[in-house]
Amino acid sequence: KNAVSEVLDDHLARIQNELVERVLREVEPRLGASSEGTPATLLKTVSAIQSGTTQREILRTLLDGAAHYAGRVALFVIKTGTATGWQARGFAPSDEIKDFNLEVGSGMAAQVLRSRTGSSGPADQMDSQFVAHFHPPADGIALLLPLVLKEKVAALVYADAGSDPGGRMDAAALELLVVTTGAWLEVVALRKQSAKESSSETPGHESAGHESAPHEKTSPAPSFSGPFAPLAPTH
Repeated sequence: KNAVSEVLDDHLARIQNELVERVLREVEPRLGASSEGTPATLLKTVSAIQSGTTQREILRTLLDGAAHYAGRVALFVIKTGTATGWQARGFAPSDEIKDFNLEVGSGMAAQVLRSRTGSSGPADQMDSQFVAHFHPPADGIALLLPLVLKEKVAALVYADAGSDPGGRMDAAALELLVVTTGAWLEVVALRKQSAKESSSETPGHESAGHESAPHEKTSPAPSFSGPFAPLAPTH
């Protein structure tokens, strides 16, 4: 291993603990009293996110956890200026979110992409085709959060209280889960990049008087494939 990989391994546990402590410290005072998601549930979700080693695993855990704090939640991946549906929870049927292209040129989505901060407001500020197809939330309020990676919005997380009356939505908990997910995706990408560099820089086994085995190969570094473009860190 190179120095970067060793340092990251040494400090990984500390990074995980700091993320958990920060999430709980910031979100616990703001958790909605009516939310079924408790601080313990939030801690469990954050820990599960930090157990993920692939983009898909981490993002699925985010959506599963967010379902405790919203009636419906969906993730849209941003690629070449288009927001394409990836997965959802609480929509019926949820498969219809997949490959749905969300309008991002105006309204709430455009605002979130421009500011890189979350926005909550009337659902009619969302894509009208999206609202018509999946029906508006019963309380008329929608939440849109940016998942920021490498200082760019890589995805949009949509949430609402659901189409049935009496649904739940805790914006504070959802925002902290999305921020935690973005931070963990960055950490995992950095670790995998350092592993790749370490693998490529490993010296050969040849030494004076010895030849390396002709068929000996170095194991490739694990890839970080997923719905986003490769996250090779620039820092």
